[in-house]
Amino acid sequence: MESDLSRFFIREGRLHPGWRVTLYFLVTLVGMLLTQVPIVVAYISYRILSGLPPETVLLEITRLPLALTLPAMMMQLGVIWLLTYLFRRFLDRQSFTSLGFERRRGWLWEIGLGVVLGFALMGGIFLIEWAGGWLTVGDGVWRSQSLGPALLMLAGYFTLFILAGASEEIMFRGYILQNLREWPGTTLAVVISSILFGLVHVLNPNFNLFAALNIALAGVAFCYAYLITGNLWLPLAFHFSWNFFQGPIFSFPVSGMISGGLLLTQVSQAGSAITGGAFGPEGGLTGLAAQLLGLLIFWLWAKRRGGGS
Repeated sequence: MESDLSRFFIREGRLHPGWRVTLYFLVTLVGMLLTQVPIVVAYISYRILSGLPPETVLLEITRLPLALTLPAMMMQLGVIWLLTYLFRRFLDRQSFTSLGFERRRGWLWEIGLGVVLGFALMGGIFLIEWAGGWLTVGDGVWRSQSLGPALLMLAGYFTLFILAGASEEIMFRGYILQNLREWPGTTLAVVISSILFGLVHVLNPNFNLFAALNIALAGVAFCYAYLITGNLWLPLAFHFSWNFFQGPIFSFPVSGMISGGLLLTQVSQAGSAITGGAFGPEGGLTGLAAQLLGLLIFWLWAKRRGGGS
């Protein structure tokens, strides 16, 4: 009985991977909430005390100012990095770098592929929705403000989405995926980590079941990008590029959150099943098609370089 109980908690002299991931996910989730919720509550309280009706303030949550979201994301990455380092060092007994930050031959090409692919897929979504009449382009942000503030805004969002992509890749394709590959195996590790990735977006504005499925599929694409390279550079670059071109460039909502964009676009609510409506492409068929195409491109690329199956 003691032997069975021991195997339930201990595997190869370390805490069982299933328990490591469970503990890591819960602790990291609490850490993220402790850094994000007070900031949002403080902002809501400030706006209400300024005289705005509560319902108006709640609508503003979808468009928090960059001056608020950027330091909040810095804090979130700091929390995730620290907790991941501690878990990796003391429970996994491995280095943080081994999660996928080794600069092996070709790592810069992996970053380049991820950035180009994110731009190409999001640009394709933009063109399809524009050609189909689901999207209209009014003008560019440079028409309403000088070039300096527009470039400063772009630099801020560039930094924000690098931080966001790094946070989620370290957590889901770094720690969670790689520990679950030890148990219960790679296939289930991809499925479980991708489902968890979809579920952490449940509090995003305009979240729905189709959005959850699409984000989980994005998680699968990011997992595959890691598996074919053995590093996080490709999924991190793809993740960043997808979000950056989606929001700050083409002005789509990013998983329900609205950012400033260079192009002043308007997406019709009539085709929300196709476009994703207020949630953005991840909530619609265009996002689904783009993720499937991205998976196909990764497979072809891996096959060509001898890493595909």
